[in-house]
Amino acid sequence: MGRGRTRRRAGTGRVRRALAAAALALAAWAAPARLAAQQPAQLIDRIAAVVGDRTILLSEIDEEINQRRSQGLQVPEDSLALQALRRQVLNDLIDDEVVYQRARRDTTVQVTDAEVQSGVEEQYRQVRSQFRTESEFRAALQQGGWTTPEEYRRWFADQQRRFEYRRRFIEKQRQEGKLRPGAVSEADLRRAFDEARRNPQMRKRPPSIAFEQVVVVPHPSDSARAAALVRAESALAELNRGADFATLARRLSEDPSTKEQGGDLGWFRRGMMVRQFEDVAFRLRPGQVSPIVHTLFGYHVIQVERIQPAEIKARHILFAPAVSDSDLAVARRTADSVAALLRAGWSPDSLAQLYGDTAEPSTVGPLDRSQLMPAYTAAFQDAPIGPVLEPFAVDPDNPLRTRYVVARVTDVQPERDFAFDEVREQLRLSVAQDRAYRDFVARLRRQTYVDVRLP
Repeated sequence: MGRGRTRRRAGTGRVRRALAAAALALAAWAAPARLAAQQPAQLIDRIAAVVGDRTILLSEIDEEINQRRSQGLQVPEDSLALQALRRQVLNDLIDDEVVYQRARRDTTVQVTDAEVQSGVEEQYRQVRSQFRTESEFRAALQQGGWTTPEEYRRWFADQQRRFEYRRRFIEKQRQEGKLRPGAVSEADLRRAFDEARRNPQMRKRPPSIAFEQVVVVPHPSDSARAAALVRAESALAELNRGADFATLARRLSEDPSTKEQGGDLGWFRRGMMVRQFEDVAFRLRPGQVSPIVHTLFGYHVIQVERIQPAEIKARHILFAPAVSDSDLAVARRTADSVAALLRAGWSPDSLAQLYGDTAEPSTVGPLDRSQLMPAYTAAFQDAPIGPVLEPFAVDPDNPLRTRYVVARVTDVQPERDFAFDEVREQLRLSVAQDRAYRDFVARLRRQTYVDVRLP
């Protein structure tokens, strides 16, 4: 539950949150060595720019170029072209630093040590898992320029903290109407499209699939629901007597994805959780504990910790009604009946209303195949377009998460080039937002001491 259960789920699973600092950290492993290491020693610590009270070194520019190269950037060998690239990258670093310094002065924008550390440990484990042995891991660290794992942790913590400050500050400005997208011409769109096509990572549209589905959820018995409610009421009583929420969540929560973190759900916006959960969570004040909330996942007690203009940070304790083998068997028989009705001409929407989970979309896609959950990937591997597939189980080894899916594929597309018309509106939004951001940052730069020393 929690991030894996409270959040809305389609057949796609969770799409990982975009985190620029994490991407940079992961990309660093692919590079043969930092570009800075290839420079003459006298240039390594040369000051490229001063922004406010912070210096940006030439070595930082070369690190950034190296990380971009590991993500597909073609780094020119010509000295003049390389110098032009350095100036472009320096300009980006200055923009980031200007935004970061302004964010740190905004007392309404906060990033806690605990939030940073949580992200650091998650990414550290992810990176470490890519190496078979500790010695291989340490060798890769040294190749990337870090002498110890702790030095890498500190570096990444700084990257993540700075990224989160910038992200939250910019989101606040957007919510306050200070980043207003302007008009975008057809010529602007064409230039953006041509530029995107030159990017090796964006040249092809990945293989995609579209499908219709009805998702059948096992229903616990009345006695199982009643028992879960009693457990929730008992926990709420403990909280009302002063028990610590995180400690109680670690002891009692039945959400395996957040239990060890004290029920921590992190930051989320409206639309990321099921409606019943959000309706209560977004009305709570910081520190306030909710009454018992019933969703399709069970019974929750919620505590909001912090509030930002467009998002909240919360914890929850889940009490999930037990799902028996008999409940699973009933759901499987229902899925078989739904498949027969779908073959007989019933619409997925009407069947979902009668027998399925209405929180799941009946029509999905076109969708990048890489975003499918494993059960969907297996079921759709060689599936033809049109026929209704046999029902398949999602998370069959976990009764609390098991779902039965009845689906039929409606379209399949191979990898190919993007067509301009397919991305026109996305480009329009992207170009407009980028201009609004750059105009805003330009205003901040005029209010900030910036001394560029790179020739």
